[in-house]
Amino acid sequence: MDEIWKDIPGYEGKYQASSEGRIKSLERVIHSSNQNGEFDYLLKERILRPGNRGNYQMVVLNDPRQSFAVHHLVMAAFVGERDGMYVLHANGDPKDNRLMNLRYDTQTENVYDVYRQGKAWKKLTTDDVEGIRFGLFCGFTCTRLGEMYGVGHQAISKIKNGDRYAWLK
Repeated sequence: MDEIWKDIPGYEGKYQASSEGRIKSLERVIHSSNQNGEFDYLLKERILRPGNRGNYQMVVLNDPRQSFAVHHLVMAAFVGERDGMYVLHANGDPKDNRLMNLRYDTQTENVYDVYRQGKAWKKLTTDDVEGIRFGLFCGFTCTRLGEMYGVGHQAISKIKNGDRYAWLK
């Protein structure tokens, strides 16, 4: 499949996102000034090299200078703004920002995706939650279970009260 480039909303003519998950700065003339006066210079087209914030790839767009997650820019360019939705990676790899790997969905579906991929949301896996529930049934305190699973007693208490992981039967 050929790589397709589209303008990033709000940065038309300046930055584009590709269907392969890359971001580029377009060639353009920049007007600037310093203590010696005003001048123009040519900014050549180039592919931006993303940095990492946590597990996610980020790029800085200089007009205005702000950092963005690459997966958000790809989806905005190809699908539209997210309107309160989350960008999910179908294969669970947050560095795979190809359009075919991305979709908009809810926060709940984002959590479900993590568990379907066999990973932990925050620190606890579904097996951990089941173990915690069994520990509570056996009379362990929230503090003790928190120490055993490497989380605070508040997290255990929220599981106990049904405020967290209530969807996990």
